[in-house]
Amino acid sequence: MKTLTFNFFLILILASILFSPMNVFCKDTISADDLIYLTENFPPHNYEKNGRLVGASVEILEMIWKHIGASKTRNDIKLIPWARGIKRLENEPNIVLFGMGFSPDRIKKFHWVGPYYDHALSLIAKKEKKIKIHALEDAKVFQIGVVREDVGHQMLMNFHFLKSKLDLSSDIDILYNKLNYNRFNLICYVEPAFFKYLAKHNLNKDLFEPVFQISNMRSGFGFSKKIPDSLIITFQKALDALKENNSIDIILKKYKME
Repeated sequence: MKTLTFNFFLILILASILFSPMNVFCKDTISADDLIYLTENFPPHNYEKNGRLVGASVEILEMIWKHIGASKTRNDIKLIPWARGIKRLENEPNIVLFGMGFSPDRIKKFHWVGPYYDHALSLIAKKEKKIKIHALEDAKVFQIGVVREDVGHQMLMNFHFLKSKLDLSSDIDILYNKLNYNRFNLICYVEPAFFKYLAKHNLNKDLFEPVFQISNMRSGFGFSKKIPDSLIITFQKALDALKENNSIDIILKKYKME
């Protein structure tokens, strides 16, 4: 009787281990359908239009899903503030956050698949301010607006800008309004995305200008570190194949990002 009882409990313990959620991430059997997909409001990459999530990176992700046989749709993508997405990416085992710019610091903490788009990260100001910056050090005297935990925020921190000189916003809408109402004279943001934002909202782009390019950024997909390398390789191969057959270029041209 004792032997039967012992065996019964042993079976229960083994079953709980085998079927526990965390055990899934110890195997290479995890699929793209087991992941949670997050992004931010960042036109023309990803944004809502008429209550529907659209954008170049959304369509690129859909093409990757189709290529690898996943059953996910854009309805499975959650739109959240960037800082919250980064926090989930750091703390949860099954998160994909996009479009995430590549940086040496991020590659230490996350898997990264990309790039699907290259773009300039710049300091942008109102033309009327007549700001001239010849070296990045020149910008350290200014108060600069950034989206919290965005690549611009991270990049300036990496270049040892004082925290007190960085004004944090949760998204591009708040960042723009602060710049427009002179809360600060500079923002650090992806240059094409900022001017696409102005065009989307019928705002006068001629009032603003990039005054210094910090770097040429590469957009891609960030994955939780616990996701198996085999699945990361699958995503990268799919993206590479779509680049090779010009499918990515077609999407970028559709959103005028070529």
